[in-house]
Amino acid sequence: MTLIQTLQLEAPPQLVWDLLVEQSGALRLLSGLTAGPDGRGTLRVALAGHSVTYRGYARQHVEEPNHRVTWTLSGREVRGTGRGHAEIRARVKELAGGGTDLRLTVLIEGKGRLAEVTEDDRELAVASLIGRFGKNLKSELPAPEAPAAEREWRGSGHEAAPQLEIVPPSLPNRGTAARAAALAAAGLLAGALAVLVWRARSRR
Repeated sequence: MTLIQTLQLEAPPQLVWDLLVEQSGALRLLSGLTAGPDGRGTLRVALAGHSVTYRGYARQHVEEPNHRVTWTLSGREVRGTGRGHAEIRARVKELAGGGTDLRLTVLIEGKGRLAEVTEDDRELAVASLIGRFGKNLKSELPAPEAPAAEREWRGSGHEAAPQLEIVPPSLPNRGTAARAAALAAAGLLAGALAVLVWRARSRR
């Protein structure tokens, strides 16, 4: 069985390449794979709703000039007599608009549980492994740099408080002020006259 999938990554090709091949980084990012320094270990795969564990080895073969790398995984079933063998060929290519196109070609063969399930089940198992591998790979890559304005906003830690415009009250014109003063004086005079009248009446 052969399955081809492509991952679009928002990171430069050299950065992706270094992460994949440095100290067998891709093998470290493959979910379910536990391998020691010598490449020997186990791989757990979900096949048709059942978990199957293989014990064997994992190897990495690098073609530096072409930015191609191949990982080989081979092992026996821990509970059973079946075997499984897989080759994962990766090609790293720069995208026209920036970023990286990572093409993965997966070849699977074997007997035992691998041969007992349908091809659809095998494809589903491989697609699940690649999906988790892509998620792990993206988590290892640095986040794409945001525009300067967005970085400044994020760096503040909170939204900026709205700026309120304070407008001083408008001053009354001179005519209005004069009329107000005249009315106030008339009011005071009327009040004084009322007091005088009240005192004169109270003396009688």
